[in-house]
Amino acid sequence: MTTRGILLDRDGVINYERADYVKSWEEFRFLPGALTALQHLATLPVPIVIVTNQSVIGRGIVPHSTIDQLHQRVQQIVQEAGGRIDGFFLCPHHPDDGCTCRKPKPGLLRRAANEFNFPLHEATFVGDAITDYQAAMAVGCRSILVRSGRQGKRLSALLAELQQSNPTYTLPETTVPFPPIVADLAAATALILDH
Repeated sequence: MTTRGILLDRDGVINYERADYVKSWEEFRFLPGALTALQHLATLPVPIVIVTNQSVIGRGIVPHSTIDQLHQRVQQIVQEAGGRIDGFFLCPHHPDDGCTCRKPKPGLLRRAANEFNFPLHEATFVGDAITDYQAAMAVGCRSILVRSGRQGKRLSALLAELQQSNPTYTLPETTVPFPPIVADLAAATALILDH
């Protein structure tokens, strides 16, 4: 099945995840192989978008404009390396705000799909956390989990717990199985390109 849209989490997939949040360009560091992976993904004629929770804004740690500027810089460097990011979709809310966009809720995925006009059940979401998979599952999106984020060592156990309560999520004419778990974005890209 071909992919008609690529959705990527940011922290733990594109860049190193920090326990105290990425608050500035000086704290942003690309993960090894991420730029090359984005270069390979750019060969596909589909939208490539970032969907990311950024509660650092809702917590009042940095203004929205700081994250927007950081994303502009990321987009520029990715482009200079031969890759492409077509859009950034972020949830700026505090976890207690009860919004509809903070993953595991699927609001960000729906916004991205609407803006770039691709069906979520034919898209692939690469994330590093169970909440990324849950957001994908809620809209029937295929997903791949990577171990390069902070949940990396626990992903298999967390997924097994989830699997006990819900073996698959079924939509009309599609079943979303539990995702493969791979090392990083480069390995996820290889899976995407193989299909």
